[in-house]
Order: sequence, then C-alpha cells, then structure tokens
Amino acid sequence: MEKNQRGKMVLLLFVITIFIPMFFPSTHVVSHSITTSIQSEYSAAQSYYHTHRYLSTNKKHMIVSENATKTEPPEQFRPFGEQEFSKEKYHSLLQENSIENETHSVSKFPYHRFDVKVGNDIHPSDMLSLHWEGKSLSGRQVTMYVWNLDKKKWVAVDQKIADSSAFELNGTILADEYVENQKVSVIVQDQIFTLTKSYDYSFVWLSDTQYYAQDYPAIFKSITEWIAQNKDVMNIKYLFHTGDIVNKGDDEKQWLNASAHMNTLDVAKIPYGVLPGNHDEGKQLEYYTRYFGKSRFENKRYYGDSYENNRGHYDLISVDGKDYVFVYMGWDVEEKDIVWMNEVLERYSDRTAILSLHRYLEKNGKRSREGNAIYEKVVVPNQNVVAVLCGHYHGSSLKVDEIDDNQDGSIDRTVYQILADYQKAPNGGDGFIRLLHIDKETNTIDVQTYSPYVNQYSYYDPMKHPNKDQFTMNIDLQQSKKMISTTTFELNVYKKIDGYKVAKLTVN
Repeated sequence: MEKNQRGKMVLLLFVITIFIPMFFPSTHVVSHSITTSIQSEYSAAQSYYHTHRYLSTNKKHMIVSENATKTEPPEQFRPFGEQEFSKEKYHSLLQENSIENETHSVSKFPYHRFDVKVGNDIHPSDMLSLHWEGKSLSGRQVTMYVWNLDKKKWVAVDQKIADSSAFELNGTILADEYVENQKVSVIVQDQIFTLTKSYDYSFVWLSDTQYYAQDYPAIFKSITEWIAQNKDVMNIKYLFHTGDIVNKGDDEKQWLNASAHMNTLDVAKIPYGVLPGNHDEGKQLEYYTRYFGKSRFENKRYYGDSYENNRGHYDLISVDGKDYVFVYMGWDVEEKDIVWMNEVLERYSDRTAILSLHRYLEKNGKRSREGNAIYEKVVVPNQNVVAVLCGHYHGSSLKVDEIDDNQDGSIDRTVYQILADYQKAPNGGDGFIRLLHIDKETNTIDVQTYSPYVNQYSYYDPMKHPNKDQFTMNIDLQQSKKMISTTTFELNVYKKIDGYKVAKLTVN
C-alpha cells in the first residue's frame, strides 16, 4: 500500500474513532484487539469498523443471567438452573459495583451469561469484539467462552488468573460462527487453574483441624460435607489426616465435634486415615483411642493393621489397578516405631508408599531432627516411598529429594516431602485443605490448596508464591502388574482311624 493511501486509512480510522461516538452515542468503535487488526491488515485491504455497542446495562439488547454447573465449561447451550439477574443485580451493573452481583458456589463452577441481540444488519463476515471486566477469587482462573454454532459447544476465547483486583477479558469472533437469528451467547466462568488437563481420581488431605474442633465446628462441618458432596465429581478415593485433630486432647467436647464431622466421610464411604498429633495426646491418648482408635477402623476393608491402638496404622488402597500402602505414625516417633514402619513397608514393597506423620518438615522447608531420622532410617531404605505428608509447623513448604537407590550414579526415585498447616489463617485455618489429583496418563499428581469454607483456591498469593500452594509431583502411577500362574494344586483329606483299620487313600 502506498504511503498516501496508508495515511488516508489512518486518518479514516481516526475520524471513525473520534467523531462517530460524538454524533451517534449508541455506536462504538471496536475494542483494541480489532483496532490492532485494522492496522495490521492494510496489505490485505481489510478494515473493520463497528457502529453498534451493546452494553450489559441495556436489557433491550442484552439479557444477563447467572448459574453454576458441575463442569467447566457447561456441556449444554443453556444448562438447567439459569436465572436472569434481579433488578438489584442489574442496578449493580449500572453502578459498576461487581460485589453486589457475585455468584458463589461450593461444589460447582459459577458463571455469568450474556445473551446479546445484535442488529439485523449483521453479516456473516462481520467481526465482533468481546470485553468483560470483573473480579474473582485470588488464584482462580476465569475464562470467557462463546457458543460456537458449528461445534455446538462453548469455545474459550480468553482466560486469566485472578488476583485481588479487578481484571478484564477480551476476545474477537467471526459472526458466521457465533451469531444465529441475531443472537450471540457468551459466558464468563470461574475455572480450576491447574486442571486444564484431565485427571483420573483424587485424594484429599487435612491437617491440624484443632481449632475447628475447638472453636469453629461449622467450618469442620463445611469441609467434610464438601468432600462428601464432591466424592463423585472429583472421584475422591481416599483422605489423609496428619494429626492435631483437636486442640485439647482431654476435652471430650472437641472430640465429639471431630468425630461427628469425620463421620460424614464414613457415611459417604470415603476411606480415610488419622494419626495423633501432640495436641491429641491428652491422658495417654485416652480420648484419641476412644474416638479414633482401632475399633473405629478395624472393620473397614481398606484398614491394614493397627499399631498401639491406632497410634500408628497402615491402609491398603487400590485404584484402577494401582496399589498403594499409606503408613501412619503419630507424634514423637521412637526407634521401635521406625522398626514397625519398616516392617510394613518391606511387607508391601510392591505397593507405592506414602508416609503420614505429624512432625517431619519445618516451615522453612528443612527436616526436623525427628524428620531427618525418619528420612535416613525409613524413606531412604524403602524404595517404594514416594512422598511424606506432615503438619504441626504452621505454614506450607515442599522439599524434594532425589535418591539413587542402587548407587549406580543415576537418580532412581524422587521423594516429595510436604508440609501443609493453615491453622494460623483466620478462623483457625479458613477451611483450607489439600487436593491431590492423579493423572495416570502423565504419571503426575497435581497438588492444589482449596477452602470449601471461603470457596477459594490458594491461601498464599499464587503470583508471589507460585509453588507454595500448587505444584506437580512426578510419580510412577502406572498400574501394578498382576498375574497368576499355577503349576499344581493339592488338597489333602484326612479321615479318622477306625479301630485297627486305616482308611484307604484314594487319589483323584
């Protein structure tokens, strides 16, 4: 394109941008993404200008609705349960007050929907720009989707990780693919951040619930109820609890609270294991063994065996052909406890092992003195140990060690040692728990931190601390090989001797 022609195009764009909105208030030049397209398409002799502006404050051309679905994005064009904004929420759009139109959900993914009726002069080759502004919870991924007519599904056009401030999403679409009968539909939905790839099943991890049992039983209740409600949604197969179930080990009221809310998992038939932390000790673990001793678990199929009335124990879990052994040991680990753990790990050396302890890592990410002893005497000698979970120290830390099991100079095993204790957060921890999502195809476990109580992912700012609350563990999650082969089988029957006669042996 010649220089004077380009100059005319730029001048025309300037005139459109400045003067059309002055004389036609209902018109609006397209967003920055389209303007960029105009400037970059001179060589192709293409330019776009837009004289229609449709705002969420104008119900004549745009209907705004809210809903929440179990999937992200929704599987249907118009999922069941959508409700148009109330007068108050429409008014909040006029006032640009996003707090007044928040849509929350615990077990589902909330979204806002925008059904726009465009003018009858729309042409298939027209391009539409989309712009959204709003807020979400810190650490959440928010995605803008548009309903695609040919694919008959919601297609993502922009996404962003939210922090505590307002942010925007922008997209550009072609009318031919998205507009039908003068209508286009857009949703903006709260989406799980790290779960852009699928996973097969999940584990959940609680620790240091002591203040929930003492002061905030409603939060304890919200956590276990959410886990039960999401058993099928997340395919939850097991739950770890790494101690300090209560704050005062000799306060029976706290034990009653904890027992009742953990019973929600029993009712939902979710396998789980516990251990006593230092706050659970009381009078020689009197209340711990009464409410969470061997008798509570011994009839559960996954329960392997008890050590000192469930001060320690192990669980045997198999999921989709993958076999695990989860070994627990309570507060103040001694040499005899280490001997027992090693016996269990050797007996089940063919199973992937995860250790659950109360004290192991400190909040600075270094092992405690007790943790070092366990690492050297239990973790290193047992090649099936891939992770250690612990609480006690307030904070979150991760230590990764690579071990050369056969001493040939190459790494054979990676061990993930993880501390997660949120009890210093408001309300005794604000309900934060760990979610471990297992992906068999990639041999990984995606670790996330989530609070069902405040409906928020990540306690620590993910921008400042990207690996504090969410990270990926690379672990061999392939199915354990199984086989049966028989060379011979023998069953012997012995009959009683009658007098002096010996029964004749008959071989069949």
